[in-house]
Amino acid sequence: MGDRSADILRRLREGLNRSVFLSPPPEATKLKGWEGGLVLLSFLALAIVLQLFRIGPSEGLNSLWAEDGPVFFSGALTHGFFDSVTSTYAEYLVVAPRLIGEIGTLVPLHDATVAMNLTAALVVSLCGLAVWFASAGHIRSPYLRALLVALTVLCPVSSIEAVVTPTNVAWYMTFAVFWLLFWRPATTWGAGLGGLLIFATGVSTPATLFFLPVVLLRAVAIRGRRDILIVGSYALAMVIQLQAILFNNEEVIGDAWTGNILTAFLQRVVDSAVLGVELGGSTWADWGWPFLIAIVLAVAAYLIVTPLRASSRRLFVGIAVATSVVMFLASGYTRALGDVMVWRADSYNSFGGRYAMVPTLLLVSAALVLIDSRYRSSRANTVAAFAVSTVLLVSIVTSFDVRGEIGRGGPKWDKSLSAATARCEAKNLAEVQVFTAPQGWSVPISCDRLVSTDESERAR
Repeated sequence: MGDRSADILRRLREGLNRSVFLSPPPEATKLKGWEGGLVLLSFLALAIVLQLFRIGPSEGLNSLWAEDGPVFFSGALTHGFFDSVTSTYAEYLVVAPRLIGEIGTLVPLHDATVAMNLTAALVVSLCGLAVWFASAGHIRSPYLRALLVALTVLCPVSSIEAVVTPTNVAWYMTFAVFWLLFWRPATTWGAGLGGLLIFATGVSTPATLFFLPVVLLRAVAIRGRRDILIVGSYALAMVIQLQAILFNNEEVIGDAWTGNILTAFLQRVVDSAVLGVELGGSTWADWGWPFLIAIVLAVAAYLIVTPLRASSRRLFVGIAVATSVVMFLASGYTRALGDVMVWRADSYNSFGGRYAMVPTLLLVSAALVLIDSRYRSSRANTVAAFAVSTVLLVSIVTSFDVRGEIGRGGPKWDKSLSAATARCEAKNLAEVQVFTAPQGWSVPISCDRLVSTDESERAR
């Protein structure tokens, strides 16, 4: 009996190492010397600039969005470092956004938005870099891998609420973690950096719990200390995060199931995975269910039929698709999002786009892995790969500009600071609300800090 169990485990390990946890080709990820460093820095700079232009450089560098101000920046201003970073929000730890809030306190008050938002854009860019390296085992084509990186950094379903904002960087980090869990790093140094990102993400969002089946499979297939770093980082972060959740008493929106969650999944994930939120939404508004059903059937056919001819990728595709479905439905249920994210007849919106980001990118990942496994085998498959890639590029382009969406263009940080300083001086206040975006959000800041900052600005 023991020999039989050992044989089953050995075959399972061999199967996982052969089809799921793949080592990238040596030439796929190596960047040597100063040229490699220049390429990496150029990519990071370009990715940051493109993110800023999605939202508009003025809004991106001179505004705080939603929880950025009253939760993360304010927490860093009013609490000690350890108390701030270990404080939960919405029932769980959010270490990454809180650390970015701490960075905002290291610069003059007028520059806080620049420091925080550039840091957020840098984190997103680093996530794109992680996806590039981690996906090399499954996506050998550098062109398809570059497309996946572009879709990650400039996610076509992210909407205004997840572009250049510390509040929602964890969604990008979560997608990077999905790929890192499949990665076979070539060096211990690389495994350590990957493990650091996995740990930082795990203590910033419970969303990585949806990847537990992948981690269990990875644990079965462990081959050495590099794999242990990957699995161990995930396990340590989950222990810390779950403990914080279990001992948390915050009140959040109650669970609510509605059939609209299923409809929202088809609209906001399946449709938008192909066309992006803008093009997908406009086609829904114009043509409704007939077009949506056609898109869903086409995606389902591709994800079902193609693996029958690409057996080495079946398990990965199954994991990615199943995780996408479960993640969106569970998030929609626990956050009561079904009725607010669904598109009604003849209209669409981008509300709650952050909840669609990872599920959408998981579907796209499955599609690109299948394309990569087959596109070199015949001219027809190469043409199909080019066609699919073109459609995905169109989704990036049509959903690139989010400046037209309502809400982000709220009060500019510099003008809010000036107005708040004037109120402090006119009314002799101890503390004042500095208004941020969207309308109705604000950061409480002491008048002593505001006045002293204003005086130093005049002195300069």
